[in-house]
Amino acid sequence: MIRGSCLCGQVRYALASAPQALNHCHCSMCRKAHGAAFGSFVHGDGTRFRWLAGADLVQRYVSSPERERAFCGICGSSMPVLDDGGAHVVIPAGTLDDDPGIRPSLHGHVASHAPWHEITDSLPQHDDSPP
Repeated sequence: MIRGSCLCGQVRYALASAPQALNHCHCSMCRKAHGAAFGSFVHGDGTRFRWLAGADLVQRYVSSPERERAFCGICGSSMPVLDDGGAHVVIPAGTLDDDPGIRPSLHGHVASHAPWHEITDSLPQHDDSPP
């Protein structure tokens, strides 16, 4: 089980199964949402995800027709989002309190990466969404 929380600690969650992937997204929306060169996300089985505290504090913002973003209504930390009717969870890796046991596997949306950031690792890079 891996756990995570927001900056103020009012929202807490757990994933009771091993994560499926960890990736970096360089799209402009992820950069703006995270205030960084890219957003890092853990993907997992949404049926094994649960809110431990503060679910009622989680606010949602539809950033595009295909993407909803969640954040703590008190401190603004990015929070997990359930996709595909709850079958899949996308967890902002920076909110993890535990080691997920996996490491990043790829960079997505590098065609729109921040011009001031150079990707220097050897992970596969995809101009758009990874396959």
